[in-house]
Amino acid sequence: MHDFATMTTTGNSAPADETPVSLPGFAVTGLTPDDATVQAATMLIVLLAAEGANVAAMVPVETGLDDPCEAGSRGSLIRWAAGHLDDPRQVTPFALEADRSAMHAADASGTLLHGAAFDRAREQLSEGRSVLVVSDAVGMLDPITPSLTMLDLIARWELGLLLVEPVSRWTVGHIRLLASVLVARGLTVAGVVLSDDGSGAAADTEGVIAIQETLAALLDCPVLLLPRVLSLHDRGELLAAARDCGMHRLVTRIVPRPEPTPERIQPR
Repeated sequence: MHDFATMTTTGNSAPADETPVSLPGFAVTGLTPDDATVQAATMLIVLLAAEGANVAAMVPVETGLDDPCEAGSRGSLIRWAAGHLDDPRQVTPFALEADRSAMHAADASGTLLHGAAFDRAREQLSEGRSVLVVSDAVGMLDPITPSLTMLDLIARWELGLLLVEPVSRWTVGHIRLLASVLVARGLTVAGVVLSDDGSGAAADTEGVIAIQETLAALLDCPVLLLPRVLSLHDRGELLAAARDCGMHRLVTRIVPRPEPTPERIQPR
């Protein structure tokens, strides 16, 4: 178990021309973020909270919504998982009605997306928290604006990456492609989560093990298999699933242990 109690960040505000003070944490993403991506993010948040972390959870932009954190949205799920009644406008700074890519959805609604607004929401949400988990709902390289992607935000906030990818014959190639982009940006691949997309590929146990061993050797990180859960709103089931699949192995790769308090020597 990790002691997160003293690992809080306060006074996060930074001038507009400076990089914001970073909070250790994870971005959970994939080549095409899907239901498995948000399940992995929710499991991670529940695990971190159970181990004493004060989690800030965020979906920076989500499309196909009328309001931030509306029922059934990714933002509402991770907000619940973190256990806070955070302002939905900070959890999901931009909720866009059109079910399109972020930039095109923003154009359709006449919404101006800009990096400073994401930074401001992150800073407000992170106040007093010990770890940040960002769940990507649009894709790392899908443009948010002509000059901004989710990858740019992840790099700016110095987050470790948890890559979620369905099991298939192309899994290793897809993850290596993503990892090469991340390494070029100086980012850390904290782990990989393999999911079952219903194609039947995940039923090939030997094939899954081969993929896990290959990626673990190439990336030097944990490669986990995402378990099935009956309900994404059952905290106990999510916590058990996170522990059973080995998700705790990711935590120490990104979230540092607090320095031990030196014991005082009592005078004789």
